[in-house]
Amino acid sequence: MAARVIDFETYYTKDYSLSKMQTDEYILDPRFEIILVAVDDKWFSGTHTEIANFIRSNTDPQNDTFIAHNAIFDGFILTQVLGIRPARWVDTLGMARAVLPELKSHGLAALAKYYDLVDKGTYVTSALGMRREALRFSDLSEYAAYCLHDVALTRALYDKLSPFFPPQELAILDMTVRMFTEPRLLLDAEALDAHHKAEIARKEELLTRCTADKSQLMSNPKLAEQLRALGVEPPTKISARTGKETFAFAKADAAFTALLEHEDPNVQALVAARLGVKSTTAETRALRMLNTAQRGTGKFPVALNYWGAKTTGRLSGGNKVNAQNFVARGPSAGIRKAIIAPPGHLVVVGDSANIELRVAMACAGQTDAIEKLRAGVDLYCDFASKIFGFEVTKDHKPERFLGKVAMLSLQYGAGGPKFREIVRLLAKQDIDLGRAFDIVELYRGVHSKVRDLWYRCDNVVLPAINNGRLDVKVDVNGWFYTIGEGFSHPPLPGVKYPDLARDPLKNEWSYQTSKGRVNIYGGKIVENLSQHMARHVVMWQTAAINEVYPVSLSVHDEVVCVVPEKEVEECVKYMTAVLSTAPAWCRAELPVACEVGYGPSYGSAK
Repeated sequence: MAARVIDFETYYTKDYSLSKMQTDEYILDPRFEIILVAVDDKWFSGTHTEIANFIRSNTDPQNDTFIAHNAIFDGFILTQVLGIRPARWVDTLGMARAVLPELKSHGLAALAKYYDLVDKGTYVTSALGMRREALRFSDLSEYAAYCLHDVALTRALYDKLSPFFPPQELAILDMTVRMFTEPRLLLDAEALDAHHKAEIARKEELLTRCTADKSQLMSNPKLAEQLRALGVEPPTKISARTGKETFAFAKADAAFTALLEHEDPNVQALVAARLGVKSTTAETRALRMLNTAQRGTGKFPVALNYWGAKTTGRLSGGNKVNAQNFVARGPSAGIRKAIIAPPGHLVVVGDSANIELRVAMACAGQTDAIEKLRAGVDLYCDFASKIFGFEVTKDHKPERFLGKVAMLSLQYGAGGPKFREIVRLLAKQDIDLGRAFDIVELYRGVHSKVRDLWYRCDNVVLPAINNGRLDVKVDVNGWFYTIGEGFSHPPLPGVKYPDLARDPLKNEWSYQTSKGRVNIYGGKIVENLSQHMARHVVMWQTAAINEVYPVSLSVHDEVVCVVPEKEVEECVKYMTAVLSTAPAWCRAELPVACEVGYGPSYGSAK
């Protein structure tokens, strides 16, 4: 078994390029052509068949590990164009995201500069619009030298980054690459077409309910004029990017969304139309999914960024389709139903039940809550019963949902005003500020160990990180320890707070991110800790499932597999067993649970 570095150079133009197109769209386009390929210190240019033969004669795909930077690109070419399936994939782009989250770019050029390697070079810009047959031998040789240099840089990056990656993480990295390069899910073009048309109709209906046209809705200044004409002063905020005052017209801006309940129906319609028209994500995603369904074999290459969430390490969506947003309700519900299994197969979906809540309680040592979880108690109903003063069951949907919102938001330190706004946005319930404060205090009294963990993170963990300490435990169990710039569960990659500093005047801590400085405090550390640990638990479970049933999609805490009908029952049993088991290092203190279902589509399976 050997580790091979591979890199393809391909035909492109100003309009036909990865910067303008999705990766699979670009590669499956009739204009696609491989100019040359480099494997380690060798290169070759020829027809696609000749290139495939060159790769096979210089590697052992059944046993070799293939290394690439942005492996979904090289991997999709290798599997879908050349028909070669390597034994393992390593993506240095994903590795760099985990090791160097503070960088703005993890491209090859930026990483070469960071590690003081030889500059990447820019010859590829000279090949714009050049077909293989049009290149002179001297041009081709120069192009090959550029490609071989990229291979050498990728090898150097792998050598620098691989010491930080245990086998478990390499398995997860390989799994995420294969979700894209070896897709198993299909897309129902007819269902996606209907969904896309429904999204267009939904927005048109919103437009008809207000007097503004689309240009007025899309323009912040013009929308502000429309609001003022209706007697409403436009809400504003301080931009995190510029530090200047700007209009607060986003879905996350509470003052703006509150206008959906304004006494004037014209204001309601205007805001509803803006929120529907300005946010074109659902419509654009539906169209892209439809286009994917209509090209190639109709398979759905799932692009997920390994360590896409730079702080917590969770997966994020890529390839201009955010698969992490395929939620069960709202506009995405139609897309979930259009993601289907091929003939003779079913989609099996397993969900690690309320994993963030479980790990937060375990990290804090809230043993009474842990014992209730172990006994199968619904903690949302349990806390809702304390709020309302009677026994809340799953049949009491509004009351239980308020309990759920409280349990999931208050464990991270939300105060009265913030909790009230969260309840309004998520639970669609309006509680007065006094009631919000009462619930916050009730939570903190019932879950005193969680509160104590906030204080520990404020008073012990942050100073320890600031002083470069390598031995201070973060959670009460000692699962995570400070590592100088943040904390980790060695040897797994951890959470980093680069350039952590305390403002003595404001008594606030902040750290450097690729988008600027961000404040950090006890409750936020507990949130990062919980999401990070949940990531490790769920990815460990997902990788274990992948060893037996290849995982085709991962959405937050869900695992999605495509399984032959005759194997479904066995898959359900295996998936249930794995998702009901925590990793060995936290198994004794962390009870986990799951729900598993199956059906002909992702939407029907759960």
